[in-house]
Amino acid sequence: MTAELLAFLRARLDEQEAAAAAAGGTSADWRALGTGIYCTASLDDDVPPLVTTGPEVGGSDEDAARTEHIALHDPAQVLREVEATRGLLKQYTTPETDDGLTDALNQYRAIQRMAVDMAVRHLAQAYADHPDYQPQWHP
Repeated sequence: MTAELLAFLRARLDEQEAAAAAAGGTSADWRALGTGIYCTASLDDDVPPLVTTGPEVGGSDEDAARTEHIALHDPAQVLREVEATRGLLKQYTTPETDDGLTDALNQYRAIQRMAVDMAVRHLAQAYADHPDYQPQWHP
């Protein structure tokens, strides 16, 4: 894996983290109710939805489906996904071999590195439409 690929993914994660933090961070647990998305801290009827994908009353099934999809990507969830992906990227920074380890353990680390490399390439593929994505990163 190249340093450029790691930098590319880290930049995308930074963008996601910043957007999620600006949208409420860990305090914004969103729930879909009808065609509106509400923060669970304010589910009473007097609080307008954070997002409305259609008319709040009488919205279509498609509007409700869109709302559910948006709610599944609430800021807290995005921050958890960013943290999980960063954890995977840290696995790649572990040295591939270590003179203090047995040959068998070094071989295991090399296999682990190949698996992490493939996983990271698949993660990067989600950003294939980004102008900085490089086709050679395709798994």
